[in-house]
Amino acid sequence: MGTANKIRTARIRAGKSKTEVAERLGLNTAWYDDLERRDDELAATLTIFQAMDLASLLGFRLGDLFGDSALPGQAVAIIDLPARIRAHLASAGLSLKQFEDQVGWELGPFLDSPVKLAAELPIAFFQALAPQLGIHWPSLAPEPG
Repeated sequence: MGTANKIRTARIRAGKSKTEVAERLGLNTAWYDDLERRDDELAATLTIFQAMDLASLLGFRLGDLFGDSALPGQAVAIIDLPARIRAHLASAGLSLKQFEDQVGWELGPFLDSPVKLAAELPIAFFQALAPQLGIHWPSLAPEPG
């Protein structure tokens, strides 16, 4: 079952309307509707925090939506990523520009304000960055509390 179908099926099973879920996530209904129609929409447009809210609202864990869960004991705090990026640059002998080209995303603003940018960047950013640092991307999602 694809991500979009999984979201739609879970929303219906939970007895939630599209409008209710969209409002909870801070989305308009057209944007939310795309989540239920396109498998790649979740990673391309939602932040980790929005996706965690969606998963919780639908009775899932974040990894359940993607079929890819964090490994136990492997959590990595988003605040620690700039140091990991800098260490990787030093050990690989890469410039920031070279690494940005590998990742496919601009990283300068994230290095300066990782938590702020994590609340703005889509999951796709972390899916591209994490493997370059030897991190399993779901390990970046804060543990639900």
